[in-house]
Formats: sequence, structure tokens, C-alpha cells
Amino acid sequence: MLTMLSLSSDTGPHREMAVDVPDSFIARNKTPPRYPPPRPPQQVNGTAKTTAPAVPPREVSRDAPPRPPAHDNVVATKEQMDSIKKYQEQLRQRKEVEERIAAQNEFLRTSLRSSHKLQALESTPPSSGTAFVNDAYEDDLSDDSTHLYTVVDYQEVCAALSRVQKALGANGESALAARVAGAAGALLCPALRTALATRSAVLTAARHKRQGLSPPHTHRATDRLKDCMDVLGAQTAAGGESSALAAELLTILSGMELESLIQAHDQAAALLDPACFNRGKRHKTGNNYNHKGENDKALTAHSPDDPSEHIKIIKIEKTNEPLGATVRNEGEAVIIGRIVRGGAAEKSGLLHEGDELLEVNGVAMRGKSVHEVCQVLGALSGTLSVVLAPRAPARSPAARPPPPAHRVLHVRAHFDYDPEDDVYIPCRELGISFQKGDVLHVISREDPNWWQAFREGEEDQTLAGLIPSQAFQHQRESMKLTLAGEVAARDKPRKGGTLLCAKKPPRKKKGKKATSEAGYPLYSTSGADEYEQEEILTYEEVALYYPRASHKRPIVLIGPPNIGRHELRQRLMEDSSRFAAAVPHTSRPRKDHEVPGQDYHFISRTQFEADILNRKFVEHGEYEKAYYGTSLEAIREVVNSGKICVLNLHPQSLKILRNSDLKPYTVFVAPPSLEKLRQKKIRNAEAFKEEELKEIIATARDMELRWGHLFDMIIINNDTQRAYQQLLNEINSLEREPQWVPAHWLKHT
Repeated sequence: MLTMLSLSSDTGPHREMAVDVPDSFIARNKTPPRYPPPRPPQQVNGTAKTTAPAVPPREVSRDAPPRPPAHDNVVATKEQMDSIKKYQEQLRQRKEVEERIAAQNEFLRTSLRSSHKLQALESTPPSSGTAFVNDAYEDDLSDDSTHLYTVVDYQEVCAALSRVQKALGANGESALAARVAGAAGALLCPALRTALATRSAVLTAARHKRQGLSPPHTHRATDRLKDCMDVLGAQTAAGGESSALAAELLTILSGMELESLIQAHDQAAALLDPACFNRGKRHKTGNNYNHKGENDKALTAHSPDDPSEHIKIIKIEKTNEPLGATVRNEGEAVIIGRIVRGGAAEKSGLLHEGDELLEVNGVAMRGKSVHEVCQVLGALSGTLSVVLAPRAPARSPAARPPPPAHRVLHVRAHFDYDPEDDVYIPCRELGISFQKGDVLHVISREDPNWWQAFREGEEDQTLAGLIPSQAFQHQRESMKLTLAGEVAARDKPRKGGTLLCAKKPPRKKKGKKATSEAGYPLYSTSGADEYEQEEILTYEEVALYYPRASHKRPIVLIGPPNIGRHELRQRLMEDSSRFAAAVPHTSRPRKDHEVPGQDYHFISRTQFEADILNRKFVEHGEYEKAYYGTSLEAIREVVNSGKICVLNLHPQSLKILRNSDLKPYTVFVAPPSLEKLRQKKIRNAEAFKEEELKEIIATARDMELRWGHLFDMIIINNDTQRAYQQLLNEINSLEREPQWVPAHWLKHT
């Protein structure tokens, strides 16, 4: 906690800073939380959207934007050549110092391992003494690396998982036991079983020094593979008789299987023969760090990794648009931290992440802080003459692979985010805020921790903003749950049997069970729903769905009891030519006045139970020893008839419905504040108790917390007529305007 607090006001050199941010860039929009949560700008408190969603950016099919005048490898003047020579000498000296320090550290490590005194201490048995066990101490930071190289048999892993599953089941942790069972099922995969056997064979060979096992030649086979691919790429681009063969070989070498094989070879080489590291280092630093002659200097001067040999001058025309780059300090060096999509730097293609800025328009950059650099670059305009040292030597155009197509990823956020409260964001000036339910267009995922994206409706903004990536946000929330679990374990040490990385299970209330509109108690759809709340919600990929006259999206009304869902459904059902209800199924005998297929679908109890196991029912329950339920097929019949199916369901039923092909539209009917809810009851002459009103609001809060990411719209039912009109307007817009829906809904349509 102390570290996080100290980072909140930290502007140290490890932080990135944007060179210039346009005035129109809206980075933060902090508002205090309130219930119900605010809606996106297109829709406030359930009112109909006034504008349709903007067509998403299509960076793949769009022509490349015109690049501003930019010049690479500019003919240098005499003064610039003198500056280049000076910078080359400085970079060469810095590299020599770094290599000398690295060689000294390696020599010290080797000397300590070869020390006779240390070996004597290691061989001397420790003196016997009296030991005391401190039961209050728990070594949480123990790091026994030997466990990483323990040979584990396949049967041992299966037996261990079986024991864990039984222990969890005995302690009542059925949810965790189900997850362990899933892991045990994954072990049945032949590929995983083969990989585990291969690992055991390598570790056994390393442990017993098997005879006849030839030592590895190198542990840098991955680098050699890349060199081969560069040569083949150049030969393919040059054409000729052998270009087809080179292209075929390049395809083979760039395959995922061969790349994984080479990586496994390097890791196995490091494990079987650690001396291969020393052989690789001798090629770089020589045999001894203090014998540095002319040969070593020549090697350093012509090393392919030496940036001093690739110093170049570029020119960029900086107009009114921002440069779109961040800088950071590494020691005294000024490094390009990231290239922001939409800026002049990205359009020119001459600046890259990791390049070191040496000089801009004659102003030396080395030794300046990021604040000073941003002040200098922000004040400049027109032609920028930049002297820089690339991060890596520039490869020939023929050998350079084509840039990958950047597919725009459209996601819906399932959490609120404000960069002002994020101590981990590398550049707070470029962070953008969003709220749960907002649609974001991710245009760059090159950084595994921070994506570049636009908010829905702000695609015309010049620069993209930074948002946490899905993996980083998931890791961060997992850490929070782990810390919360540790605190709970310390507060209640006697109550064990919980997993620290999982949420604390909610206290079960002894209230009434959930019931359907017909009055029968609902069964939970599956055991997985009990621990679905432990899922860490980050983003959901969405796609733009265009309405079709042949498919009317079902309307699902969700909300606490006695909030008015039944009245809203009845008002909609008055228009029988447009709306209809799904005919329920039952296992009880048919009465004389009932019509099959109109009042109920009558099936046997055995068939009903089989359909339950096959997950054909959205919801089901039992009343007076008879099953009742609403099936997916009954909803599909209404949709196929050209009408809109209106359903009142429990949130637990949404999982099955959303996994179908019906594309439901979920509306959460929420209560107003306690005072307004009380006034509504009085105005409608309805009898109520104060505790009942509080229970309605508490239930609504719990529903929004657990299933709010599944809601498409929230209506505050303070007035039934107004809520009905809002709902009807939204249904009308669904038939005319496109909507963002989960992407997997459209993959099979």
C-alpha cells in the first residue's frame, strides 16, 4: 500500500511523458459514482438514442493516410557530421563501459563460485545446536528453485488433482472442485500428455548426465533462425530462379511449430549444459575483461548491435497536428517510449519505440529530463531535424517483413476506469476514461499492457488514448482478490477451505426463492452460476449488428420483485400483432379446457428431465410435483413468426439465453430512490412496508453488481407510463438502428 501511495505523486524518470497533447484531447472525465449507474451519452436513464452508433473505424481496408513530408538519411552538413562523430564516440565509450562492467560482474561471479574458502565453508558440516520452531512464522517468500526441475510423472499429476478435488468436495467447495475437475479433464489431451513426458525425459537426462548425450552447440538457435529468415527474405524479394525455393523454405521456417521447437531447444540447451552461456559470452566480450586490445576495439566498432554505426538524421514536418510520441529517461539518455497512432511520428514512419534522441534542431537532448524535452519539442514547429540512434540496426528494405495488418478490435468495457486514479499508467496525459458499458475501438495492441483506443463517438480525435489491456487489467484485479483473500484469512484464521485468489462467497440470505411469472420456484440453471460471480470482468469483444426484418430480437425484462416488470410486459402484450409470449412447457396432465401449444406444451416428466440436462430450458421449476419451464424452442417459435417475444426472467437465465442464436436485448427495470419509491406507492394507493422498499433497492443493487455487464438498457421505473414509453421507444429503435452486440453472435450468422 505504501508503494502504491508513493507512486501516485511520482513523476520520476521511469515515467513516460507525451511530447505534445492537443487541446481537443479529452483524457479524463471524472464523475462521482451513483446508483443507478449513468448511461452512455447516446442513452440516459433508458431514453431512446437520438443518433445511431457511428460506423466503426476500418483501419484494415482504409487507404493509408497521406504522410507529411519526411526525409530519411538526409545529406548531413559539415556541422552535423561533426555532431555525428561526437555522438558516435560517446555511444562507443558508453558501450565499452557497459561491457567492461558486465565482464567484471561475470568475473566476480565466477571467482566467487571458484573460491576455495567458500568451498571449504560449504563442505564443512554445520555445528550442532538447539533449534526452536517458531509456529507464528510463515515463510511466504520461500523460493525453492529445485521444485521447478522436479520430474513429475503423468500419473502423479492426475492423482494429485484427484486428491485436491476430493478435499475440496469434502469441505463444501463444490465450485472449486468443478474447476479442478476441468483441469483434470485437460490432462486427457494427448498433446499435453506428450509435452509432460518430454519434459520429464529432458529433466531426467539433465539430472543423471546420461552417457552418449552430445553437448549442445549453442543456446542461441533462435537468433540464427532469424538470421536465416532475413537472408531468405532478401533473396525472395530479389527474385530469380531460387526465389520460389527461398519462399518455400521461409514459409517452413516461419511456422509456429518450428519456432516453438527452436525455443524449446534453447531452453533445453541452457538446462543440459550451462557452459553454453559462457561460450556465447566469449564471442562478445573476449576471454578476459582486462585484456582489451585492438582486435576487441575493432569488434566493438563493427558489431552489428552497435548503435553508434547507425546514427542517422531525419527530417519531419511538424504542422499543427501533434507529434504523437512519448519520451522517457534511461539514465541520461532520452528514449522514445511509444508511438501514438494518429500523430505525425506514426505517419512519417521514421521514429520507432526505443530510438534514442541525440539532437533536435541543434539542441542536445542527452542529460535533459522528460519535462525539459517536452518543453523543447512542444515549442518547435516546421521542419524538425532529428539526430537519433536507432534501437536496432535498420534492416534492408528487401529483408524487412511487411507490417502486419492492424485489425481494429471493438470492445465493450465491463468496468469503470479513470487514468487519474491509476498509478501504473505510463503516460497519464494520454489516458482516457470510460465507464462500464462504453464501447471502445482498439487500434493498437502492440504493447501487451497498454492498448491504444478511441471511445465510441470520438473517432475523429487526432490521437488515440491509452487504456489498460485485457491481460493487464485481469492481472491487476487478480492481485486485488488475492490481497483481499489474505486479509480475510488473517481476520478469520480458523475458517479455512477458501482459495485466496477467489472472491469471498456472499452470505446466503434466508429469503424467498426466486419465482417465475407463473409463481413456481426457479431452479438455478447450473452449478456454474454459483461461482460465476468470481469471474474477473474486463472487456467483451463486440460487433455492429444491423437489424433484420426476419429476426426480431427478444426483449428480456430483468428486475427485483414488485418493481413493475409485469405491468410493463402486459402493456406491451396489448399489441398482439407485434408482441407475443413464449408458450411454457409442463409435465402435468392436460386439463379439459386447455389447448396444447396454446396454453402449454405438454410433455412427459422423463422428457422434461432429459431436456433439462440438455440445457433446452431458459428457466424451469417445480410446483405441486410437476415441472414448468420456458424453452429456447418456444422463444424461437415466436421469433420465427415475425413477432417480438417479451420475457420476464431471473438474471440466472441470461447465461443460457445469451449463448443461443436468439440475440436477446436485456432491459433492467430499476427502482428510483427510496423516497421516490415511497411516493410512487402512495400515489398508486399500494400498501407497503418500509422494509419491503429497502429490500427492493438492495436486491436491485445486488443484481446490477452481479449481472450488470449483461444489461443493454436501464429504465428507472418511477412512473409506469413514462417507463413504458421509454421501453417502447427503445424497441422501435432496435428495428431501425444498428447495435453493438457480442462478436460471437455474428460469427455463425
